[in-house]
Amino acid sequence: MSTDNELDTRAISALKALIGKPVGAIYGREVHAEPLRSSASMPAGAFWIGGDAPDFVTVETEWKTSKGDQDFHLLKIARAAKPLELPFNARTGAIGPCSLIEMSMPGSTLMAIDVIEMTAELDDVVTYDHALTFRFDDDSAVTLSTEHDSILGALIVRGGEAVSREPEFETLKTRMTLK
Repeated sequence: MSTDNELDTRAISALKALIGKPVGAIYGREVHAEPLRSSASMPAGAFWIGGDAPDFVTVETEWKTSKGDQDFHLLKIARAAKPLELPFNARTGAIGPCSLIEMSMPGSTLMAIDVIEMTAELDDVVTYDHALTFRFDDDSAVTLSTEHDSILGALIVRGGEAVSREPEFETLKTRMTLK
């Protein structure tokens, strides 16, 4: 697989900063509930790490198109002092106004993150880091994924393991687990 389609070392380092912390929610603008898909989506999001100084892990997508015209979105993850374009008061620690998607029950700690690789075979083959499955100490899991073969570029959040939307041409596998 091309390393251009994998999370870089900066992204991996940012994700590792979340492990061992109570990751209760992801904050974002324009959160859309999708009851029929048992999910919610947003264009971009931020996890608040907490501590004395403002510290966030931000998640966005980067739109790509393959030679065979498959639209796919790479995860862009970084550590930042600001939660993207969300209003934030560094003195009080307040974020908002914004929306949030709850990731875990209060008191749960993030224990691991699986990096999920997708291979999609249509007119060509595309392989890339498509999703993250967050695993908590209460045995719950939440998956954050991108849209495949869509121009929306949304981040999709749903409870449980990563699933393929079109299993006849998409396969998923865990590329690595961060602990």
